[in-house]
Amino acid sequence: MLRVGVVSDSHRRFGKVASMRAQCGRLDWLLHAGDHLTDAPRIAEAVGVEPDRVRAVAGNCDFPETEPAELLLELAGVRILLVHGHQHGVKTGPQRLLYRAQEVGARVAVFGHSHIPFLEDVGGVLLLNPGSLSMPRRPQDPPSCAVLELVDGAVRAYHVFLGV
Repeated sequence: MLRVGVVSDSHRRFGKVASMRAQCGRLDWLLHAGDHLTDAPRIAEAVGVEPDRVRAVAGNCDFPETEPAELLLELAGVRILLVHGHQHGVKTGPQRLLYRAQEVGARVAVFGHSHIPFLEDVGGVLLLNPGSLSMPRRPQDPPSCAVLELVDGAVRAYHVFLGV
């Protein structure tokens, strides 16, 4: 089984990374869905992920944009679309992102931007927002990340609420 840590919206704040390592356990890959994507290598090192197994996309707070705004990758036979979400209007709903994922044949669409955890399978596309690693939007939400488990083309995902 391949275990993928998913983070977004870290905003140069690392206070919950130790909790992430403790609560998520072994991770094989790290995906960062933008807004301070340059945090990704530091987070990966702290949670034990090798540098060549880190992928990140630029968000609306990444200046200058040093990485692409969209990545399509395949891990363990699962096609994953990685975006920040600001270009897909995710704060008003996931519909445009869903269409994009269907267009590129993705089984999983990972996004951030809203700082609100989201997990829903819609028409065979798993839409996953890990929430914010450092700045949750809603008062009732603690900082969060997600774990994506992939095995032989099958997908399972869940949120991890840090420090809870």
